[in-house]
Amino acid sequence: MNYKNIRKAVRKEIGQHPELIASLKHFAEHKAVFYPGYGNLGDALIAVGTIDLFEDLGWAPEHVYGRHKHVLSGHEYVVMGGGGGRVKGLWEGYIEQTLEFLRNGGRLLVLPSSFAGLGAEFVPYADQVTIFCREQKSYDEFLKQGMPEDRIFLCPDLAFYTKEKHFSDLEIKGDYPVLKILRRDEEGVCKASPRDSVDLPLLFNDVQWSKLDECLKPLRAVAGLISQFECIETDRLHMAILSTLMGRIVKVEPSNYFKIKSVFDYTLHRFQTVSFSECALDYSHVEQNDYAHVRQLREALKQLKLDQQAEWEQRAVVLRQNDALVSRLENTQERLSETSKQVDALSEGKQCEITEKEKLIHHVHHLEEKLKRKDREFEQASLVKEDQFNQVCREKDERFEKICQEKDQNFDQICLELAQLNDKANAEMEQVRQELEKIRSSRLHRLAEKYYTIFRLPGVGLLLRGIRKTIVG
Repeated sequence: MNYKNIRKAVRKEIGQHPELIASLKHFAEHKAVFYPGYGNLGDALIAVGTIDLFEDLGWAPEHVYGRHKHVLSGHEYVVMGGGGGRVKGLWEGYIEQTLEFLRNGGRLLVLPSSFAGLGAEFVPYADQVTIFCREQKSYDEFLKQGMPEDRIFLCPDLAFYTKEKHFSDLEIKGDYPVLKILRRDEEGVCKASPRDSVDLPLLFNDVQWSKLDECLKPLRAVAGLISQFECIETDRLHMAILSTLMGRIVKVEPSNYFKIKSVFDYTLHRFQTVSFSECALDYSHVEQNDYAHVRQLREALKQLKLDQQAEWEQRAVVLRQNDALVSRLENTQERLSETSKQVDALSEGKQCEITEKEKLIHHVHHLEEKLKRKDREFEQASLVKEDQFNQVCREKDERFEKICQEKDQNFDQICLELAQLNDKANAEMEQVRQELEKIRSSRLHRLAEKYYTIFRLPGVGLLLRGIRKTIVG
């Protein structure tokens, strides 16, 4: 169980690395894209740890794919996956795209990687880059080349950040003693690998690892094989890391440059089940350099052949395009000739139309002049009519005022007569009132009042009314 505790400690160190986490958050805030690394199955393990880290940070960046020189163009901030593909004369796949990006003013964050012979190229762009080294030697080389200390940092390989759940079901006791996984590529130090060795990572090579399921399927297949053995002997760094994370006994051997030894000294040595053993080199340094040079020449020759083939294919395409263009030109010329004839015929019709339009325009001008004359005559007639109308209105107003004065005089006479009639009526009413007063004060009136008073008595009145009725009736 001790290896699990160490594994958790290393993973915590990565997850709480102040510069790494701050840099990733800064790039995420600026909408950075992620450029996944190319390589074999070991690079797939780095990709899994990187994806797990991004997931814990809640960041799902857009990915950039391809290897051409301008693959990073159009982006301002780029996070580049970690790994070991930065070795002078051996692995130089990223340097061209990186420098092109930096020359255009881009900002670059390189996740934990190793650098051998490459690094001085970054110094002129120090203000634009943030680089994490996965071991001390690469870090020291950057300092020697003049890279500022605030632009480079140490951090364990992100393969150590792989979550336990991905391979926990394969952490079983091995039934077989030793599995040898020794290199057969340019980084190997043996001219001939042992017959009992298998270079598993080369089964999946030159892949741009970006999706979790694409990485885990082959990794779990290899991890299933590793789980059958108690001990793993390898000069493959990430096979050593995968085996270590699964609790195997791991014996690590060097490759042809410092990467494995430096990562062991920085991280792997913490695991008690891992040991490093130097081995005799089958190649001398001169032979290794020659071998690397020959490989580089072969790769260059292969690339030249591919470029030549692509050029011939391009020429064939261009010739076919030229033939098609010639055919289209002939057809176009025929159509142009027919069109010219049609244009000539149309020109005659157009000339007639132009003549008719000129006549029509002349007629329109004549009508406009006539309309202007009519407008002037109408304005003059309107002025005369307006003067006549104003004269009639003034005469009407004078007659109306005269009639109003006559009416006012008649109204005053009528009011005077009404006042006289009112005075006469008041006098007559006063005379009638005086006569009525005389009547009321006479003896006969008082006798009549008494007479009618008797009639209103309850008993006598009823009898008297009956007698009166008999007499009158």
